[in-house]
Amino acid sequence: MASASASHATRLCVLACRQSPRLQSTLPHPRLQQLQRGSVPAARRAFTVTTSKWDDAKQPPKAEGEVSAQRATESTEQKVQEAAEAVRSADASSDPATSTPFATAAPESGNIELFGEQVMDATAKEHGYATWDAFVEGESEKGPELPVRQREFEKEFMAVVEPKPDRRAFWFDPEDPEPDTEEFDEFDEDDMTVMAHAKLQEVQEMRHYQRLAIWELPLLSKLAKPFEPPTSKQPLRWRYTTYMGDNHPAEKKVVVQFAPDDLGLTKVQTDKVKKLCGVRYNPETEVVRMSCESYQNQAQNKRFLAEQIDKIIAEAKNGKDTFEDIPLDTRHHKSTNNKARFPKEWLMTEQRQKTLEEERKKFFQIEAQREETHQVVDGKIAIENHLMGKLRQDQAREQSFAPVRAAAPLRRSLGPKDRANRT
Repeated sequence: MASASASHATRLCVLACRQSPRLQSTLPHPRLQQLQRGSVPAARRAFTVTTSKWDDAKQPPKAEGEVSAQRATESTEQKVQEAAEAVRSADASSDPATSTPFATAAPESGNIELFGEQVMDATAKEHGYATWDAFVEGESEKGPELPVRQREFEKEFMAVVEPKPDRRAFWFDPEDPEPDTEEFDEFDEDDMTVMAHAKLQEVQEMRHYQRLAIWELPLLSKLAKPFEPPTSKQPLRWRYTTYMGDNHPAEKKVVVQFAPDDLGLTKVQTDKVKKLCGVRYNPETEVVRMSCESYQNQAQNKRFLAEQIDKIIAEAKNGKDTFEDIPLDTRHHKSTNNKARFPKEWLMTEQRQKTLEEERKKFFQIEAQREETHQVVDGKIAIENHLMGKLRQDQAREQSFAPVRAAAPLRRSLGPKDRANRT
C-alpha cells in the first residue's frame, strides 16, 4: 500500500509540474500577437474555488454608455503600450545573462494587460532572452527538433517515474500492479561486508583522533598556565560534573569541601564549626564535604551551599553558646586503619626456613626408628590380620559342632502319602 500511494503521488506531481508543449510553428501564434499588441479584452482569471458573478458596482454599462466605455478602454490600452515599451527598452539595455527575472505581482484592476506582458518577459528572461519577441524568434528558429526533443524527454521521464511492472517478477500482484517489481542485480561480491564497513569506520575515527593529537594538541601548550596553589582567601574547593555533548541529570550537582582550620577562626569557633557540620565532617582528613542538587541549575545549588556556609560561620562566631560542654561525635566515621593485618612474626625468613628444615629432619628420623621397631601401624597388615582371625574363629566353631552332627540320625522328609498313613 505504501508503494502504491507513493507512485500515485508521484504521478500527480508529474501532471502538476509538466511543462506546456512548446511552439511548433515558425510563426508566432495569433494569440501571442494579440498579447504583444495588448488588445486582448479578456485576461487570465485567477484561481478560485467560488463561483464567479458580476459585482453590483462593476456591471457592464448600458447601451447609452458604450461610447464612454470604449474611450476608457482605448486610454488604458495606450497606457499599457507605453509601459510595455519602457520595459522593453530597459531590458534591451541590460545583459540578459545577468538580469534577474522580476517578481510578478498580482494584477490589479485596469492593469491586466501589463501584467500579461510582465509574465511573458519574465518567462523570456528565464530562458536567456531579453524580450518575449526574441524568445519566440529564437525558439522558432530551432525548427522541427523541438517536438522530437520533447517526446524523447517525456519518454525518458515516464520510464523513470512510471516503470512498467514486470509480470514475470516474483512480487508482481495483478490486483495491485503499481508497486515497482523491478528485479535488482545480484550481489557481485564487489563490496565489503557490513562488519568490514564498521571496522573501516573505526579505523577512520582512530586516525582522526591521531591527527588531532599530532597537529592540534601541541597548540594547546600555548594556553598552559603554571599551577598556583589556593591562597588563604580561597578556602572553598568546588567540584562540578559535566558530561561532554550530553545532558545528564547529575550535571546540576555541586560539591564543596573546606577545612574548618582554614577559615581563620579561633580554636573554640573551629570546634563549634566541626560540631555544627555533624556527619559531614571527616575527623580523619579534617575536611567538611557538602553537596546540593535540589535546584535545576548549578549556579542555584552553588549559591545555596555558599549561603549555608555563611550561616555556619555566623553561628560559630556567636558567643552565646560555644558548645564547649558537648564532645565531638565521630561515631559516623569508620576508620579504615583498624583492619586486621598479617602478623609480621609469621612472615617467612631465612632463619625460620632453616629451623623448619631441621625440625622436618628430626621428625623423619623418629619415624624411621618406629618402623624398625614395628611401632608404626600398617593399615593393610591390620586388615589382613583381622580377616584371618575371623576365619580361624569360624573353623573352630565348625569343628566343635562336627560330633553332634555325626551322632544324630538322618531324617527323611515326609511326603503326602506318609502324612495320610500317619493320620
